Amino acid sequence: MHRLLERLSRDHRNLEKILAILTTQLDHFFAGRESDFDLKIELMEYLEAFADTGHHPLENLIYGLAQRRIKGHDELFERLAKQHHDLARLTRTFRHSLEGIVHEAVMSRAELETQGREYVALQQLHLALEDREVFPLLDRELTEDDWNMISANMPRHDDPVFEAPDQVRFYNLVTYLRNE
Repeated sequence: MHRLLERLSRDHRNLEKILAILTTQLDHFFAGRESDFDLKIELMEYLEAFADTGHHPLENLIYGLAQRRIKGHDELFERLAKQHHDLARLTRTFRHSLEGIVHEAVMSRAELETQGREYVALQQLHLALEDREVFPLLDRELTEDDWNMISANMPRHDDPVFEAPDQVRFYNLVTYLRNE
């Protein structure tokens, strides 16, 4: 597997950890147990700061080149680009809902639960599609020249939690992971 695909796969494992933490926090909240809203907000901020502005733009660059090189998969690559756009919107929406609750906005538990559960489910489906179908296709079909072109044009892709922890911005999340 090409090193960029290995990096994206590693990102996916880390994103799955984040989604598992978010799911646990949602489970606690909806069961009426103690739930850490600061942690949930940081989880969403991380997803926005990393997945939506680093990870997905790199994938979009790869998918754009792949769509030009690999025939017969236009619908797949267009669906992935749309999913990235939709996930970014849902990330912002759910983060704003969580922040609103912290600032005493009125929102039903059911509405918040629906937003959270749908968000997690869509992220998981998206990651599974890329892992099972897209990454193997890219690994088979893209050439070393293709990967070199991608590398020369790739956006910044720093992980502020798993690679170089930002202990100020993501204090609760970094602490949670350290204690896990």
